[in-house]
Amino acid sequence: MARPFRAEMRAMAEQSERAAARSAAAAVDGDRAANDPSNSPTLRAQAKAAAGFARRHAEEYREDAAKLREGYLPGEDW
Repeated sequence: MARPFRAEMRAMAEQSERAAARSAAAAVDGDRAANDPSNSPTLRAQAKAAAGFARRHAEEYREDAAKLREGYLPGEDW
């Protein structure tokens, strides 16, 4: 596989940042559902877990974006 050009890597970084924003918004929604007393205890526990996963995904997307901006591919040894 050919290495992407810098412009392509910047575009990939922007995509990762957008994905991070979506995941962060999902975490906020999960937190809201987890703290809503009108939801069942099971639903609240599931929402809390989902919010945690979404936060971790957002962090991973931001890390990938940073690597791409530095000229590295995510998962690439450097």
